[in-house]
Amino acid sequence: MIRSILLILFFLNLTTLVYSKIVEAEAKYKHDGKISQVEACSLAEKRAKDNAIKKALGLEVSLQETQKCSEVDGVHSCEQNQISVLSLNGDITEFTTLKEEAGIDEENKRYYCLIKIRANVEKSFKRNPEFQLDVKLNLDNFRDKEKINMEILSNKEMFLTVYQYFPYEKSFQVQKLFPNTREKNNRIISREFKLPTEGTEYVIKFPNKIKKTRVDEHLIFIATVKNIDWLDKYSRIEDLRKSLNELSKENIVQDELQRTYTIYK
Repeated sequence: MIRSILLILFFLNLTTLVYSKIVEAEAKYKHDGKISQVEACSLAEKRAKDNAIKKALGLEVSLQETQKCSEVDGVHSCEQNQISVLSLNGDITEFTTLKEEAGIDEENKRYYCLIKIRANVEKSFKRNPEFQLDVKLNLDNFRDKEKINMEILSNKEMFLTVYQYFPYEKSFQVQKLFPNTREKNNRIISREFKLPTEGTEYVIKFPNKIKKTRVDEHLIFIATVKNIDWLDKYSRIEDLRKSLNELSKENIVQDELQRTYTIYK
């Protein structure tokens, strides 16, 4: 089963990269008083950390993707979804809170919390210029219960693992799509490869718990130089990132690429 919006292909470097940068970043979380200021400041801190990673690593989301995502999830949720995936590329090893300010905005009568931090950001991976990969989907937008197909192009042999990432899930946010019980062989030796393989279908399913008419979800493609016995699921995207970080130290993982599509109810 596949339920996805933001297609992210993560293939990391064949060499260990040491990169560290200290940056300052801030963020404000506004709310209507239905949550506590403590919770608001916690959300502002999370957003500030995301902004620090984005600032340090030069991660950018195209204007088209931002507009499309904002229409689906709203500005805040859209930003969190995008950075949650993009931040697979880096970690904040330590940070200091420079400013914390909570109050009421007199102009629009909304509560807010502003957090400013100084953070040390370490980059996990670097593109391997010798490895090339691209993906073409059969559609840009999908309706509930439509089938999705993807054509994968690469210039080198690889072992491919595909995860789905559902940011709204409360339990296991990251779940393996490929390989699976029907498609067990994930060794890719041809320059062109299609998923699903013959005799299998991937069907888009709009999540029942989502009240909106459109939703963002993610795919993470991992290409490795040897076959890895990955877990079938991870509770958080950060747990998958830790596994990727460790494998990159052993020169196993290869590069990264991003695509976007939408599910309509």
